[in-house]
Formats: sequence, C-alpha cells, structure tokens
Amino acid sequence: MSVLEELAGRGVRGPGKARADTRILAALHVLDTMGCVAAGVSHPLAAQLSALVSGTGDRGDTHSPALTGTHSLRATVLVESVLAHADEYDALHPASAVVPSAVVVPAALAVADLEGRPGSAVIDSVVAGYEVAVEAGLRFGGPRLYARSWWPTAVFGALGAAAATAHLLDLDREATTVSLGLAAAGLGGLLSQDELAAGHYLLAGRAAANGVEAAYLARAGARASPTLLDGPGAAALGVAAAPGSAAGRPHLDGCVFKAYPCALPLHAALRALDSLAESRVPVGSAHRVEVLLPSALSRFVSADRAPSGPTEAAASAAFAVGAWLRGAAGDVAFFRGELPPDTPEVVLGRAPDLDAGLPDHWGARVVVHLPDGQRVVREETGAARETALPALTDMVTAKFRRRVGTAGDGPGDSPSRERWITRCLALDAVDDIRDLRLALSSLAGR
Repeated sequence: MSVLEELAGRGVRGPGKARADTRILAALHVLDTMGCVAAGVSHPLAAQLSALVSGTGDRGDTHSPALTGTHSLRATVLVESVLAHADEYDALHPASAVVPSAVVVPAALAVADLEGRPGSAVIDSVVAGYEVAVEAGLRFGGPRLYARSWWPTAVFGALGAAAATAHLLDLDREATTVSLGLAAAGLGGLLSQDELAAGHYLLAGRAAANGVEAAYLARAGARASPTLLDGPGAAALGVAAAPGSAAGRPHLDGCVFKAYPCALPLHAALRALDSLAESRVPVGSAHRVEVLLPSALSRFVSADRAPSGPTEAAASAAFAVGAWLRGAAGDVAFFRGELPPDTPEVVLGRAPDLDAGLPDHWGARVVVHLPDGQRVVREETGAARETALPALTDMVTAKFRRRVGTAGDGPGDSPSRERWITRCLALDAVDDIRDLRLALSSLAGR
C-alpha cells in the first residue's frame, strides 16, 4: 500500500475514532483558529490580500470574516488561512512541525458553508484533516525538513485541506486517495533564510486552497498517482517515509494551543519569566535577560530589536521579553509595532542539554541579571500541552475575547461575542454553518 493510500485510510477512519473529548477539542480548534483570522483582519497582510482579491475581480457566494462582500471558495480559503497564521498565534503539532489549524479549519468551514453541511460534519472533517497533515509530517520527519529549507506546513498542508474537504464531499477511500494525490502533486514550500514576510504566509494559504480544489477535482473524476510520496516525494524531500504511526488517539489530541503570539521556541522562556515573577524576583528591573534554547530550535528565532516586520518580530526574543515586561505577552498588536527603547538587553543563546526533551518538550532556560549583580536562573521544560479540557477551554476562550472585537455591542460586555463562543463550543449541534460564519463576520466588522 502506498503512503498516500495509508494517509487516506487514516483520514477516512479518523473521525470514527474521535471520542467525545476529542470532538470538544476540535470545536476549540475551530474557535481558536477563527479568532486568529478575526484578529488578522488588522494585520498589515490583510490589506494586501484584500487588494489582491479586489484587483483580480474575484466574485463568489462565500462570506468570510477576513473579507468584505462575497468571494470565491478559493479566495476565501486562501485569505483565511494566511491570516490564521499571520500572527503566529495558531495551534500546532510540535512533533510533526506542522501547523494543521491554519490550513484545515478555514478549508473545513468554507466548504461546509458552500455545501450546506452541519457542524458535526465540520468536526469530523477537522479530525480527518489534522490526522492526515500531522501523520505526513511525522512520517517524513517534519522538524528535520527545516534543515533542508522545507516548511513542513507548506509541504503537507494541502494534504490536510484535501482530506478535510474529501470528508465533507462524502468521498470514499479511493477518491480520498486521489484527492491527496492531486494535492501532493504540488508538494513544495521553501523556508526563507532571511526575511519571511508575505511569501511565507502565502504558502499556507495556497496549500489550503490547493487542497480544497484537489478534493473537488477528485469528485469530478480527475485522477492522480497514488505513489507520489513513495518515490518522487522521498527524492525531493531527501528522506523516505517512516512506518506509519501506531493506531491510537487522533493526532488532533497531540496539538498545542499557543498562549502567546510568537514563535513556539520562545514560549517556554515566557513561562520561565512567569515562574520567576511568581517567586517575587524583580524581573522588571533587569538590565539583561539571557534566553537559552535547545540547539535544534535556536535557528528559528533571533534577538533582533529592529525586525523588518511583524513576522520577524514574532520570532524575536527581544520582542517576546519586551511584551512580557509590559503585560502584553498575549497582545498581537505589540508584535506589529516598534520595540520600546527601555526594553533591557536580551541575548539569545543555546542550551544543548535541552535537546533531549525534543520533540515533545520545547524547553528554555532564562538568566535574569539584576541591578545588584544578582544572577537568577530559571528553567522551563515545556510540557507538550495542557490536557485538562476545562483549562484548555478557559485559555482558548480568553484568547478569543482578546482578539475579537465587540462591533455593534458598544462598551462593556459583548453579548454577540459570547453567543458566538457558546455556539462554536457546541459546534456538534450547529445546523447552519453559514449563519455561524456570518455572525463572526459581523464581529470582525465585515
């Protein structure tokens, strides 16, 4: 059996293995991802994408919280996927180095809207899409692909979007394999070594849109090679696929919600600062902060105090520490502006001994230098993710409230926003996905 056939099988079987807690978790991923999209409306990329869509005369029937008016399915998915990842605040699967949320959730919601599918079908499709994208990343050693300048999400994201769409279109395993084959034919996604900028985020949008189109082509009778990942894919990526993962809980269960809108390697450092503050260490008076990361992760971040844009700011330890010191570690706007000049010196270094915890534990060691000469060290091992659903729900809903505006509700509480949160958390019982998307568009001011 080919790799694509095995992936298709996992995608088809995945929803049936999802227990009640996994289905609740999938709804949380929808809430979290669409909160990222709504917040992304104010990102500089949003205006550029809007100009692209307007300039090409795109027309269609799909509403989106990311665009004004109605647009084609492709434009909607592309723009939402880009904005879902633009602030580096979306969920990911650390062991596979894939960001499935940005490519799967916008595709699932937009297709369900167009096809008139209920929320329960969206949950199933999200589980299926995550299963395929993450499994592909695991089998090809996603984290190692960075060293070869491949971005795993761009390489495998189309497979996840295709699997999610195939489920919503009721395609069988054979047709799902064709969907994945059509999506795999465009395998690619180079990782820049200097400025990421718009090109990096467009890779996610294009992968999602291409995956959606692949499934529709498969439904129309198109054909594709089922062995693209066995020979050509392995040759292009420089590694053959490892054996499939053991049967068990869906891969969605192993994904991580991000607590801060910055590169994941910096999250453990921010948690270490939290721990120091709880111990009454006067971190705010520090004149120098050292952030030491596993060697394997340090190449993805910098200590740049004057980055070229929000993308590079989100990967800067100086911005992450600066945001924390001002109580803005969860504020996307901080990473879109300039670093306050009174931010202390932030130095980035390596802690090779922390490599042993990868890929499940992305740790960090922080050294704070205080004015009296004292040097305080704190290490955070960084668990893969919080497993308690109540804690996750509180975290994700709090993030959503910070990112999504209160248009139409006036000052104070936002009844419309709270109703949307409640409905999304009960996605399994939602009959009308279009109405849910329209309500979010209103909240986002669209």
